Amino acid sequence: MNTAAVILAAGQGKKMWPYGDTHPKAGLPIANRPLLDRTIEHLRQMDIDEIIVVCGHLCGQVREVTARHKNITCVDQPKPVGTADALLRAFSVMVAQQALVVYGDMLVTPADLQALLGFHERHPKDISLLVSGWNGEEQQAGIGVYVQDGKAVRIAGHPREECMRYCGIAVFPKSFEDYVKRNPGLMTSVEVGVMPPLEGELAQSIESYRKDGGNVHTLKAVGPIIDLDKPWHILTANRAWLDYASEQLKENDIHPSAIVHPDAEIDGHIAVGEGSVIGRGVKIKGDCWIGKNTQIIDGAIIYAKSSIGDNCKIREYCQIGDHTMIGHECVVGHCAEFAGVLMDGAYSYHYGEYWGVIGRSSDLGAATVCGTLRFDDQETIHRVRGRREIPTYGANASYLGDYVRTGVNAILMPGVKVGPYSLIGAGVILQEDVPNNSLIYVKQELVRKDWGPERYGW
Repeated sequence: MNTAAVILAAGQGKKMWPYGDTHPKAGLPIANRPLLDRTIEHLRQMDIDEIIVVCGHLCGQVREVTARHKNITCVDQPKPVGTADALLRAFSVMVAQQALVVYGDMLVTPADLQALLGFHERHPKDISLLVSGWNGEEQQAGIGVYVQDGKAVRIAGHPREECMRYCGIAVFPKSFEDYVKRNPGLMTSVEVGVMPPLEGELAQSIESYRKDGGNVHTLKAVGPIIDLDKPWHILTANRAWLDYASEQLKENDIHPSAIVHPDAEIDGHIAVGEGSVIGRGVKIKGDCWIGKNTQIIDGAIIYAKSSIGDNCKIREYCQIGDHTMIGHECVVGHCAEFAGVLMDGAYSYHYGEYWGVIGRSSDLGAATVCGTLRFDDQETIHRVRGRREIPTYGANASYLGDYVRTGVNAILMPGVKVGPYSLIGAGVILQEDVPNNSLIYVKQELVRKDWGPERYGW
């Protein structure tokens, strides 16, 4: 059956602060490509020609990504009223008789998407749902699917009993549109005592379809499924994808115009783009992906499963940690140590030590240090829209939004977050989150006295 793909990328990303204010979640980088860009490529590999992207929050950035591909239809969702309304807008322009729907903030492998579509061919008149385990995430914070004999027997918000995870990836017949139209505007299938937001959740339409006797078949994902919902998920998703990509990298892929110095020490496989240089004394300690026109020189050390973008300068004995993404046009140098995600155009140099996520065009001043180990050896408790959470991974990392600057010798304590367009002054010891558009600096009291040779008896 002819299939269209629908990517729902209109969400506001309120829990993604300090990144959701300046990034659509579908535009966040995964190994130097926007998540949406990767998802579209996966769908093209499956020979799906009709692709519809529903956008809303920061729609311009979504459209910029879709413009790199041919024959993508973008549909606007003017108000953030939920995934059910978003799918309804896609159905209004869809030609095909069934839709493979993917939430735009979900990282999924092409193999799992292909498997779901093949699985659906066995029962094309029903719904096929991709499910996964919880991967360490708190079950009661999501939507669960109770499965029996390969079929969903209940879909519920904030489940308390053991179940599978609803991933927002499914195949629907066009006739499912009737259930989307009658969505009540909130998730009514919830555990007692739970308070759902007034938002039309597509999972409720699926549960209504099931309760009316419709079959909802389930397929468990084999590869990683990561929901980019909160800031530490940027670290988790990049780590998961780099592990997955490493399994696919079976041999070196070096562009003929690239230069790899014979004295460079390289373990594992490397993919090196056009015009890039790996210089004398460089050490690459595992699989690594390097973009175009990037210089890795002067004894830089790069650990396994790292991705470095185009037009970067990695130099002067710096150290790049494992599972790290360095974005396009970044500079890391002069003995800096960096691990995590450094987004496009950001700088880290002069003895800085950092682990976490740095937003676009941010500038880490000389000797900026990120503390990662607390004196009590505990994980930092974060607040996400007022709710206390301890991330499974990245609790003690630091998170700086876009266009942030730090001064000389700034110290960031474990787990701090800094909103975009902010400045952390020289010598600040930052121990709490900083809102957007903020300046934090030290007010220093100086003591002045006379001094000279007479103090020494001369």
